[in-house]
Amino acid sequence: DESELIQSIVKKISIHLNQTHLQVAKHPVGIESQVVKLKSMFNLDSDDDVVMVGLWGPGGIGKTTLAKALYNAMFRQFEGSCFLADVRETSKGFRGLVTLQEMFLNDILLPQQRLEVSNVDEGINIIQHRLGRKKVLLLIDDVDDLRQLDALVGEGNWFGNGSRIIVTTRDKQLLTCHGIDQDHVYEVKPL
Repeated sequence: DESELIQSIVKKISIHLNQTHLQVAKHPVGIESQVVKLKSMFNLDSDDDVVMVGLWGPGGIGKTTLAKALYNAMFRQFEGSCFLADVRETSKGFRGLVTLQEMFLNDILLPQQRLEVSNVDEGINIIQHRLGRKKVLLLIDDVDDLRQLDALVGEGNWFGNGSRIIVTTRDKQLLTCHGIDQDHVYEVKPL
């Protein structure tokens, strides 16, 4: 039906117009080769499963810069994308994890009216229900507690096949404890 085709086209165009690239750095020297290497970890040609990749290293080494460059290289291939910055600090606030869940849901779903989440468990249910079939790209920056990952992505199976999740942290152990495959854990070297 022609009207369904037009609606499909309008929806795809709207998604692309609402997605914007992230500001990386004024002079990102040496970043492109690392982005190419990391993109291969994501197996972007396959929509068979959800892939999580963890970037770890000491503070100030360039994890966020690298993750943002990687995000920029991929975000147009997804139905929705979200960058959750400074998760460590934001999660400490009064409604920390709930605030992060709301930011995530509202960025991905772009609802007419902002979604409100009353508690972490409700947020988990909404994420699973509303994003369970969506192919999304999520960048979770500066994670320092397993509860943050548990509240935002679970084991990754909350999202549609083809989804990709990037996690930055200073703690390699946190990535492996969350079940991110060792082949998908990347130590960031100075840029």
